[in-house]
Amino acid sequence: DGGANLSHTDETLVEMSNGCICCTLRDDLLDEVRRLALEGRFDYLLIESTGISEPLPVAATFDFRDEGGGSLSDVARLDTMVTVVDAVNLLNDFASHDFLRDRGETMGEADERTLVHLLTDQIEFADVVVLNKVRDAGPERTDAARKIIRSLNAEARIIETDHSDVPAEAILDTGLFDFEKAHEHPMWAKELYGFADHVPETDEYGVASFVYRARQPFHPEKVQELLNGDMPGVIRAKGHFWIATRPDWVAEFSLAGSLSSIAPLGQWWASVTEARRPDHDSAR
Repeated sequence: DGGANLSHTDETLVEMSNGCICCTLRDDLLDEVRRLALEGRFDYLLIESTGISEPLPVAATFDFRDEGGGSLSDVARLDTMVTVVDAVNLLNDFASHDFLRDRGETMGEADERTLVHLLTDQIEFADVVVLNKVRDAGPERTDAARKIIRSLNAEARIIETDHSDVPAEAILDTGLFDFEKAHEHPMWAKELYGFADHVPETDEYGVASFVYRARQPFHPEKVQELLNGDMPGVIRAKGHFWIATRPDWVAEFSLAGSLSSIAPLGQWWASVTEARRPDHDSAR
């Protein structure tokens, strides 16, 4: 965490190294953005984080206020979240079981993230996805990468290119970022609650999605066998479920690529007594 520093070049490029802009370098980022904004010489600022950073904490940094009450949102507007995807390697990486440490890319010794979950987080949160190296990837791999991206994020603009050659107007001043909905995963949430308004992936990309609902609890052994078994062709799955042996327990299932997990989230509201429920509407 220590030793974070800033280095300046003649091109008004500010490099922030040896730290994380979501935590150890957050104050430095606030100071630098405020300084650049007050100079009045710049219309746009491009913040490039490390390739293994998660986009949501970076975006949340704009809501952070320092001890003096200052915030990035006072001097700058978060406009667009951009994720660059390697068309050559996405298909193999998405099927990988590698942890980031297996690739020599971690945020520290305690970093237990997997490559596929990082890719999923970065794609699902993006307003714009730059699909790079399409010439090297060829039509088939590019098409497969496009389908994965679209199945994870139904709304993101996809720009296919080589050498990361992207026109400035495609990623600057787009007005695409919406923090109120960005903390959710728009693809599965919209499909889940029926608010999706886009061309079905079945028609456009050959990728289908569906939602399963049931009023009866699952048999614990049968659902475990299903969820821990092979699911060929499934790119992303997420949801809450109910098992008969633990009727009060909310379980969450998440699958991304070839990796899946089941975790407890707490109790169903139906099992919580009225006296223990919050009395403010926002929590109900």
